[in-house]
Amino acid sequence: MSIKSLAGQTIYYGLSNIASKLLNYFLTPFYLGLIPPATYGEMQNVFAYIPFFNVILTYGMETAFFRFAKKENQRHVLGSATISLLLSTTIICLLLFMLRGTIIHSYAGRLAGLDAHPLFYNYIVLIMAFDALTAIPFAQLRLESRPIRYAIIRITGIATTVGFNIFFLYLCPKLYQQGITWLPNVQTGDAQLGYIYLSYMLGSGVTLLLFLPQLLRIEWKFDTALWRQMVQYALPLIIVGMAGMVNETFDRAWFLPQFLPGNDMEAKKVIIGLYSANYKLAILITMFIQAFRLGAEPYFFKQAEGENPQKVYARIMKLFVILLCFMFLFVSLYLNVWKVFLRKPFYYQGMRIVPVLLLANMFLGIYYNLTIWFKLTDRTRAGAVITLITAGLAFLFNYLLIPVMGYYGAALATMICYFIQMAICYVWGQKYYPVPYHLPRIVTYILLAAATWYAYHLLNRYVLSPGDVYALKPLSLAVATLLFAGYGWFILRMERKEFQKLPVIGRYLR
Repeated sequence: MSIKSLAGQTIYYGLSNIASKLLNYFLTPFYLGLIPPATYGEMQNVFAYIPFFNVILTYGMETAFFRFAKKENQRHVLGSATISLLLSTTIICLLLFMLRGTIIHSYAGRLAGLDAHPLFYNYIVLIMAFDALTAIPFAQLRLESRPIRYAIIRITGIATTVGFNIFFLYLCPKLYQQGITWLPNVQTGDAQLGYIYLSYMLGSGVTLLLFLPQLLRIEWKFDTALWRQMVQYALPLIIVGMAGMVNETFDRAWFLPQFLPGNDMEAKKVIIGLYSANYKLAILITMFIQAFRLGAEPYFFKQAEGENPQKVYARIMKLFVILLCFMFLFVSLYLNVWKVFLRKPFYYQGMRIVPVLLLANMFLGIYYNLTIWFKLTDRTRAGAVITLITAGLAFLFNYLLIPVMGYYGAALATMICYFIQMAICYVWGQKYYPVPYHLPRIVTYILLAAATWYAYHLLNRYVLSPGDVYALKPLSLAVATLLFAGYGWFILRMERKEFQKLPVIGRYLR
């Protein structure tokens, strides 16, 4: 598979992933205009825990499937992985239902508002179950290079979720007021939150149903010996995933509630809502990272079978970083435009965390690229060690920074931890699987992007828009565009020969 093929698959995966992330962009202002900050904070607290439990429910089987499907009989691997996930998901979800009373009355349950609405808990467990059961079918489509079907199923599930959100939260109240009283009366924030969870559950359920024909064609045979090898490979990835979630979602789920000063739970819910709303503005960079991962992971495994794959990995990394830098500037230089998604001026005060989180996600994206060394060399325990170190640092930095700096401290802690995680992975990987990354250029491009944003921020603060750095003014937009174009000109001068080799773009540069 060539880089051109990788780009093509990334586009297809990217379309579905962008649609998924745009769901958040579309629904975030929709939610923020309907529900109060404290209720939004409850919802984001729940959604911060879901990825953590998804790691437990899938326990690295997705990556193990990619690894063993190339080494063993693919049908045996597919059947064993699917049966394993089906049984384990059923058992874990039954346990979660049995522990419902204990969980919803815990501090986390009360912070999420589940103690007053136990039914919401059922929706949340089913969301996680449906998502876990679609992990291997989605992985099968990626392995078989079927990105179009992947995108169709992903977007259909997303469209279902959006459709039910609009129906329950927008149409039902209007129709109810017009006398159609058999529809649900979705008026209060609590009722709205329940129907939000229900919409996500229905979207996940439809996605699983769309995989039913694919699941019925699976060879339902369980190879115990093969499964043991897969689990042995995957178990360290559980630690990697869970520890990774500590830095990725625990700022909203645990760090902010625990380390913010005071005992006012409602005030903490408001801060979580404020932080989470602004966190969404960093989603443009994360959507590309996720799309790239979906296309790159199977590509990297296939490329490893060719000659000198390290040179290909190095070239991909450089191009990847360049795109991340452009996305960083595209969001950070135009925050006065992107703030429209926040709907209410109350949320604008949190926009200062967005550039920090964009940089954090840039470091995370680079780290994902670097992890190929321990996946190809079967040293997945190294990934566990790196992520555990980062998780420990996340506890330390959040403990130190949040009491002093509030939610900005949580964003700063995230950026520092991802940078350290990236650095450790690079140094360790060069020892066991050296890749000739273009390090001087990569560092230069990242530093220049950060410096460009900071120069614009200072100009806005002291010259262009003193008193309101996020005011939408023509002069601010003009300067931002000039700086963005200047960065693009510099990159073009540095990488013209590289860009000439690329499909589509290269035709205009030769």
